[in-house]
Amino acid sequence: MHAKSAYRRTWRRAAVVEPHVLQRLRTVEILEEVAGISIVHTSGSIAALMEWLRTEPRSQWPHLLVVEALPFDDAQQTRKTLTSLRQAGIKVMVVSSMSPKAAARTLLEFDLDGLITKEDDESTLLDCVDEVLAGDEYVSALARNAAAPDPRTPDLSPQESKVLDLYVHGQTIAAVASAIGTKEDTARKYLARVKRKYIERGRVAHSKLDLARLAREDGLLL
Repeated sequence: MHAKSAYRRTWRRAAVVEPHVLQRLRTVEILEEVAGISIVHTSGSIAALMEWLRTEPRSQWPHLLVVEALPFDDAQQTRKTLTSLRQAGIKVMVVSSMSPKAAARTLLEFDLDGLITKEDDESTLLDCVDEVLAGDEYVSALARNAAAPDPRTPDLSPQESKVLDLYVHGQTIAAVASAIGTKEDTARKYLARVKRKYIERGRVAHSKLDLARLAREDGLLL
């Protein structure tokens, strides 16, 4: 196990937000017993953390937040919340499943202090804590690899990705068009572009089943 860093951390406070209880308990144990950090809050959701912060004086807020941010229902709201916490002076370190890949790529674009995966070992977690509390940024190699696109994956625009996601999840073209605020003909054009881009990469993409399989393989489903 890691020895405690040379710089003083015993006065540092942290919050751990993790929906899986065993993962949360182990993270708390590592931070307390190995890193010497005081845990002031644990919960299973960012919403619970925000509710707790509203009742606590700022003098008791954590210096570090260790949080699982995937999967998320609303990426924009999650990003906004994490950004507001950083602006309030809290270092934000994400320990994520990095799945699905489409969401993982979005997460990599967030303004974070640290990012590692749940496949990383405890030594990497401690390295990330060290760097983040020292004022540096840290992204593990596994986190970067998890979000890296397959070279055979076509480059889809945001609208094309949304159309693909809705379509392979069973929505009709009419429903897809309504969801993205456009005409049915436009939605069909987006879908045709997606198929063409796959075919140009030498991959069969003629039917909805083909697209669903390809989207799963490439981690494009939102």
